Amino acid sequence: MSIASRIKNARMQAGMSQRALAKRSGLSQQLISKLENGLVESTTEVFKLAETLHVDAVWLATGKETSAGPDTQNAAATAFVPLVSWVAAGLWREMENHLQPGSHEELVPVSCRVSRNAFALRVQGDSMEPVFPNGSYIIVDPALEAHHGSYVVMRMDDAEQATFKQLVIDGSERYLKPLNPRYPLMPIRQSVTVCGVVRQMLMNFDYNQPQN
Repeated sequence: MSIASRIKNARMQAGMSQRALAKRSGLSQQLISKLENGLVESTTEVFKLAETLHVDAVWLATGKETSAGPDTQNAAATAFVPLVSWVAAGLWREMENHLQPGSHEELVPVSCRVSRNAFALRVQGDSMEPVFPNGSYIIVDPALEAHHGSYVVMRMDDAEQATFKQLVIDGSERYLKPLNPRYPLMPIRQSVTVCGVVRQMLMNFDYNQPQN
């Protein structure tokens, strides 16, 4: 794997866009794009990226693992995030000390890299089917930047709980798009709070349910 591929893979594992990585690392988005396309190789910038992406700098620069370096493929495999209600999700950015021992009755395992403030929701209804079935779980990360096409959890300022849709940006207009064609596209006409961007979907199958 080339250094360009390692940088891109590490960024995607962290759930960041090039723009978000540029903002956090202090590097330009143009430089990050050149690094990911193999147009420039600079260990100085690579070490800055490694710090931002929380990966082993030696591995990112050379492809060689160190004894103290994290496994970028499995670093988040044993992480857990709290399962919260849709009301709590709408207020998540206003809450402090999100995950305290014993403060959440149910935790959901995560197999992707997420920030410490990530949380899980149980999908309700069929508006996001067939991609996100009723009863499935979504892992939401407030640290990610929402952009066109992102699956987002948002709360309208006059609503009591959050909603889950795909964000559509058309020029200066923004819409919330249900994936189920039976539901209409919803223009965003008021102030909203982006609670987070969906990183992962999980689905459990219970084969012990009684048969009719």
